[in-house]
Amino acid sequence: MIVVHAIMKPAIAGVAPATVSRSVLEPHEPVPQGTIWIDMIEPTAEEDHKVQEFVGVLVSTRADPDYAEPPEAQYAENGVRYLQASFISEPDETPDVTDVTFVLAPTALVTVRYHACESFDLFGQKLAKAPGDALFPDGIAIGLVNTAINRSARALNKAGVSLDQIASRVFRAKEVDASRRNQIYSDTLWDLGSEDERISNLRESMVSIERLLLFLAADGLPEKGSKAVRQATKAALRDLQSLEEDASFKAQKVQFLLDATLGLINLAQNDIIKLFSVIAVIFMPPTVIASIYGMNFKVMPELEWRYGYPLAIFLMICAAVLPYVFFRWKKWL
Repeated sequence: MIVVHAIMKPAIAGVAPATVSRSVLEPHEPVPQGTIWIDMIEPTAEEDHKVQEFVGVLVSTRADPDYAEPPEAQYAENGVRYLQASFISEPDETPDVTDVTFVLAPTALVTVRYHACESFDLFGQKLAKAPGDALFPDGIAIGLVNTAINRSARALNKAGVSLDQIASRVFRAKEVDASRRNQIYSDTLWDLGSEDERISNLRESMVSIERLLLFLAADGLPEKGSKAVRQATKAALRDLQSLEEDASFKAQKVQFLLDATLGLINLAQNDIIKLFSVIAVIFMPPTVIASIYGMNFKVMPELEWRYGYPLAIFLMICAAVLPYVFFRWKKWL
């Protein structure tokens, strides 16, 4: 599928700014003139050929029989810049990372992707609704990257809210009964795994986008709109650095909550083991007494006592109660 964004000229030149129309090309439909951004989603060989004819540069896709992974993620060739970055597909859920290829041709931006990506849809709608101030390939690319950064910031914020809820739930679990507490600990481990996956994917995406921006900042930008693009690139890099610090902090918080949860689980298990140990100690002296009088020796004077049996029962009760009272006095129970 090919989604094109073409510049619509105003009715009277100089009176109204140019706007952008967004449309999905039919298989037989050519790329319209004035197209500034071509978004290729799981392109076929025919669509690849159509786009290459329009932009006049090589656009390598998986549909190409000679397709091979580029040796570098970012490189320039014959005045065309080929960039690759990992974008987040669905930030609201556990986000998946999808690779996106940018082809910055002199006349248009071409993006190639094989999975749905919310940032592309949002930026495409924004571009179609608002008058364009930077309608050239570099400006479109930076605008798209900024949209992805904003979505990553939203996802990080949501992860922070979720971690706060998990922390509150874990450290208040002692107020509930044991069965409910065990379920809370189990759910917490599952939720922490999901949040760790989310933050890891976000960090992976941000690192790849930062490399893309660094390449654009170091590579010569065209004179048209160069100042605006450089300013937007610097702003995006600053945002990424702050988001990466935030992601690192949240990753540390995930690790802290994981250690705390495992520690609380160990404490709960230790309480159970301590209870079993105390029970074993309590019943060990009565067991010794019962074992002694359960022997089959012929000469045991106590067996002839009239009150031997009640005395043995009394001794066993005392042997069980005294350790229990001692443990309660020591506050071990």
